[in-house]
This record gives sequence, C-alpha cells and structure tokens, in this order.
Amino acid sequence: MEDIKFYLKKEGVDEEYVDLESTFKGMKYLQCKGLEDKGKPKNKYTEAYADSNELRGHEPTNVCLEATTITFTFLFVGDNRQSVYDSFYEHIKSGKFYYYDTKRKKKAYITLMEAVKPSDDIYKGSTPYIKADFKFQNIWGECKPYTNN
Repeated sequence: MEDIKFYLKKEGVDEEYVDLESTFKGMKYLQCKGLEDKGKPKNKYTEAYADSNELRGHEPTNVCLEATTITFTFLFVGDNRQSVYDSFYEHIKSGKFYYYDTKRKKKAYITLMEAVKPSDDIYKGSTPYIKADFKFQNIWGECKPYTNN
C-alpha cells in the first residue's frame, strides 16, 4: 500500500513544507472534500438584448475564479489528543497556507475561514479520539499541479 503524506507550508513563515502527521503526533488524516472543485468564473458574463435571439458574452483572456471550500477531517488520537488538537489549531488559525499531498499531487492556497467544532471524545474500541472538520477557502478557486516550490 502506498504511503501517502500530507503537507502544509505557512506563507511567509515556513521555508519548507511540514508533514502534518509527523509534526502533529497523534493527528490522523481521515478525508478531504473539495480539493477537486473549481470555482465559478467571476469575470465572464452574458447579456440579453431585445434586438437579438442570442446572448452576447464577454470572454476574458484570463478567467478569474471564485474561492472554493476545502474541508479536511482529522482525527486526534491517543492520550495527548487534546493538546495535539490545540497545537494544530493554533498553527492554522491565522495566515495563508500551501497544501499538497503525495496522492493527488495538487497544490491549494488556503486559509481557515470557519469555526472549528470538534466532537467530544469518542471511545470506540480501545483508542479514544477527537474528530474535527477544518473548513478552508481555496483562494485560487482551484488546485494547481504540484511542483517542488
């Protein structure tokens, strides 16, 4: 099975990408929704005129996209789960970040935009955990292919 890694780099702070699961011990990536979404074009438009049966439209040279939402779900596992959750939240609550993973090889430019409401401790099996969704806006409105920068 392929070992998938998840990376984050804080703009203006981190020089290198940070491996999330290695840096925040006990934090486990569960899922990501919205990474493939494309934002609505915001500088294209059509107009209807009374003297025509067709719409007339403006097609820009460079299409600009509205931001999209990317939701990451993480589990915080083990005895230090609350402190790992708090540490991760402190890291991401302000600033803009570049995200990529080794599976999809796409890069997103994100910022946390919504409240985080973690679950209470969940006890299923022998390992307690906290589950939390983190909703970011992808400022670019789409992901770009990852290159080593």
